[in-house]
Amino acid sequence: MPSLGSVFLFLAVVGGALVVFQALGSIIGLGHDAGDGDASHVGEHESPDSPLSAFNFRSVRAIATGICFTGIGGLLALRSVGGLAAVALALSLGVALYLFVAFVMRGFSRLEADKSVHPLRAVGLQATVSLSIPARGDGPGKVTLVVGGRRVEWPAVQSESAIPGATIASGTPVQVVDAADDTTLTVVTLARPT
Repeated sequence: MPSLGSVFLFLAVVGGALVVFQALGSIIGLGHDAGDGDASHVGEHESPDSPLSAFNFRSVRAIATGICFTGIGGLLALRSVGGLAAVALALSLGVALYLFVAFVMRGFSRLEADKSVHPLRAVGLQATVSLSIPARGDGPGKVTLVVGGRRVEWPAVQSESAIPGATIASGTPVQVVDAADDTTLTVVTLARPT
């Protein structure tokens, strides 16, 4: 039967190798952790408002880190205390680091999933003028619309086909036909329903 020190050493080596492999895979672009995917996925027993939704429990990085630090913690604890106390300290350290990395990985995946709303995604959508849009060439006004589930307000100018000299008043429904640049939309007036 292997000694407790051998078990802790095995856990430290296997967990450490997995952590190193994950890190090298990320550096050379071998993809991302299979368990670190879409942050919008919520487990079967976990609601989005649950405190548990802050953790990515299936993260390979978190599991590998927990295993590695259980081994390292056990090896260090064996120098100071006896067998059962060393196991308790090792498991405490491993679980704590597993939870920490699971929390961090969920944060990273949420950042990854939180794509910025780009003006090009607004092309073809309807909007409402929130600040009157001056005649073509006289500067932008502002429109409000929902893009990607978010309510946003962007500067907007009239299209080339607009009536020369005409302004578009606040509250007028418009359609986005182009994104003039990365911050300004080009719109045309929609006919108001009668």
